[in-house]
Amino acid sequence: MTFYEFISKEPGVIKPFELFGTSHIFALISVILFITILTKLSNRSETIHKYYKRFLLFILPIQEILVRLWICFYQDFDLESMFSLHLCSMAIIFCTIILVKYNQSLFEIIYFWGLGGATQALLTPDISAYGFPHFRFFQVFLSHGLIIATIIYFIFVENKRIRKGSLKRILITTNAYAAFVFVINMIFKTNYLFIGHKPETPSLIDMLGPWPFYIIWLEVLMLIMFGLLYIPVLYAEKHAAKKELEASI
Repeated sequence: MTFYEFISKEPGVIKPFELFGTSHIFALISVILFITILTKLSNRSETIHKYYKRFLLFILPIQEILVRLWICFYQDFDLESMFSLHLCSMAIIFCTIILVKYNQSLFEIIYFWGLGGATQALLTPDISAYGFPHFRFFQVFLSHGLIIATIIYFIFVENKRIRKGSLKRILITTNAYAAFVFVINMIFKTNYLFIGHKPETPSLIDMLGPWPFYIIWLEVLMLIMFGLLYIPVLYAEKHAAKKELEASI
């Protein structure tokens, strides 16, 4: 396989991506093993902890820059190809920021946006023409895997926690952000968050009905997803309260 085939917009040798095919399953297992092993090693060794954090800080923006350059190489230099306002892209920016200087509010945003969006992207990646070993195959699993890795790092290595009431705050924040993005879409004729129209390639949104009704279903799915992600927070609060009660007796 040539380098051109590796980065080609229309690969001729590389087979299309197969959902839950061998390469997809292997990629998911690799992401899980990477996060599990590096998280455990970071808890055991201060040196590994330090270099793992530096690795996340370096690779997260680098891979995002590379994919933006790849998109611009094959498309016109417009706003949507040069910069993304999708939740996972913003999660990458926020991950990079808190790896430099921790911020609790940003951490709570990436907890919901990152885990919700990145998990879905790993399970149903939008790379129909780009199977293993294309550049986009590696980039998609790397970028979304690193988002989850960063969240897991802060929770299990640096012992950061999601605050009580964060579900209400993130719902307000997300809807306010969507309203902002809607205005950006109107001005620049973009389709960030897919609230202007459905994606050009087949996706789960196709099952949610026509525009604008699928937006309502996206809101419902967001409520369900964020609610599920808040369950561990409630459990942690209950467990902490129980321990505090036991200690006071």
